[in-house]
Amino acid sequence: MKPVSLATLGLLLAIQPALALAPRRMAAHVHGVTAVDIGLEGSTLQIALDAPAVNMLGFEHPPHNETESKQIEAVLASLHAPAPWLQPATAARCVLTDSSVQANGLSTTVPTAGHADIDARYSYRCAEPGRLDHIDIHLADHYPATHRLAVDIVLPQKQERQELGQGEFRVMLAP
Repeated sequence: MKPVSLATLGLLLAIQPALALAPRRMAAHVHGVTAVDIGLEGSTLQIALDAPAVNMLGFEHPPHNETESKQIEAVLASLHAPAPWLQPATAARCVLTDSSVQANGLSTTVPTAGHADIDARYSYRCAEPGRLDHIDIHLADHYPATHRLAVDIVLPQKQERQELGQGEFRVMLAP
């Protein structure tokens, strides 16, 4: 994989909301697969998720009724507070400092192209970033239609991709 600076990753994460307004993603929209980006610079850990809405909701269309509207609200609230399913290594003493979640293609007022995604961004401040040797992502435990995580990692000591399948949840960060 070609090395990518954390500044470049940060820039890409910063412009992601604008990209969501453009015609759908350049990356493949694959049901069952959630893309995860992990970056660490100094004591700042950034994690980004891009999931087809069907992985999280079981559908990817604007809500047809109140039940679907409430389901969307519940999923977005769950993603906004990720502690139950997203756990950086305890020894690193990371604290969530910011989270944002956006549903693209689920609006009842904006026409969609047939695919909807849910994007989430998380920032953590780690008191001991040198001890951040793994991150546990239990997304499939909460959203069973998530069958695989495609994880891109950008750290000072390495850049790589890890694929996690059914029953796997630990992303290894140590070299």
